[in-house]
Amino acid sequence: MRHLNEQLFIAFECISAIGSSLDLKIMVEQFQKVFARKTGALASIYWYYDERQHTYTQLSFQGKKAFLPLFKTPKTCIPCPILSLDETKTKNLLHVKIDEDWMVFLFHAPYTEIELIKNMLESFKEKLENAVHGCKNHSELIGINQKLERLIQEEVAKNREKDQHILQQSRLAQMGEMISMIAHQWRQPLSSISTVAASLKLKLSLNRFDYTTKEQEEANKLFLQESMNKIESYVRFLTHTIDDFRNFFKPNKQKESITLSQLVNRTLGIIGKALEVNGITLHVQTNTTHEVLTYANEMMQVILNILKNAEDIIKEREVKNPQIHITLSSDKTWQIITIEDNAGGIKEEILPHIFAPYFSTKTDKNGTGLGLYMSKTIVEEHCGGQIMASNGAYGALFTIKLKEDATP
Repeated sequence: MRHLNEQLFIAFECISAIGSSLDLKIMVEQFQKVFARKTGALASIYWYYDERQHTYTQLSFQGKKAFLPLFKTPKTCIPCPILSLDETKTKNLLHVKIDEDWMVFLFHAPYTEIELIKNMLESFKEKLENAVHGCKNHSELIGINQKLERLIQEEVAKNREKDQHILQQSRLAQMGEMISMIAHQWRQPLSSISTVAASLKLKLSLNRFDYTTKEQEEANKLFLQESMNKIESYVRFLTHTIDDFRNFFKPNKQKESITLSQLVNRTLGIIGKALEVNGITLHVQTNTTHEVLTYANEMMQVILNILKNAEDIIKEREVKNPQIHITLSSDKTWQIITIEDNAGGIKEEILPHIFAPYFSTKTDKNGTGLGLYMSKTIVEEHCGGQIMASNGAYGALFTIKLKEDATP
């Protein structure tokens, strides 16, 4: 009875060591240590079968290295399990096959004692196999997860690269429209410069510059000074316009703190004159002065896209008394820009698709379908905000929400 109780206690200790970890190597090493300590094994080894290479590799070894040469690399044809003796018949090797893997123990003990250990091992061999399966499945799952994570990272990187490419396409597509806007911006100051120059030329040709009296000399100097000041003013305006357009196409690398009012005013500096020429009245209502930390140039592109779309639809539908209302406001979480035109709105069947890439209702007018897609990408992915489209009381209503620290 005492001998049986001792065997049961050894079996319990060994079973407790099984499944102590989901890492196969750690679990096997823990079991080998406990089993060797309880059964008197001199050394043990675990051979792991590589299904791809059809070879065995040593996963773990416990015991003195001097015993290592006694463990021969197994062959798959060995029956399972077996008890074999070495040539000197002084030490016994107990082989246990687990799937295609092998666990081998070295004993220096009588054959009858080894038979008892073998029978005891047989009693919990199934539990040992289940633990090994669990470790391998866990390792395989980790490998799958890591592969999926790597694939996801690669796809995210590809999507970011694609978005950058589409953003560049979108900006290139806008260049023709920008040239038209520049023409609108420059027409008035160039005309004014031409008028001032013609006035000077006329005075010279008619010899109207009379310096016979002090008063006439001062009057002529004043006229020339005022003319030069006007020309300088118009040139500064033209230079400022060039800077606006150049900065618009310059990629943003750094965020800047800017108010919604400044964002809108910078954008109107580009498109404002074009809207004015087309008879579109702008109403800007400012209810917030808070700054947001964002990519200003990219946000200007978003506002410009929406305003240009509003201009196009107003012209297409020949809206009488055309208007665009821009409202700047805030709540506890967001700084909000709303832009609404009075062109009648977006068709309900189209509304869910307007932010999709390459979707455009302006196919016959060289529409690229990139503007609103890139607007959504800029606002939500680059600037950590939200953009929505709906139909307001009079026309299309776009809502842009930004946080004060607009971090994606």
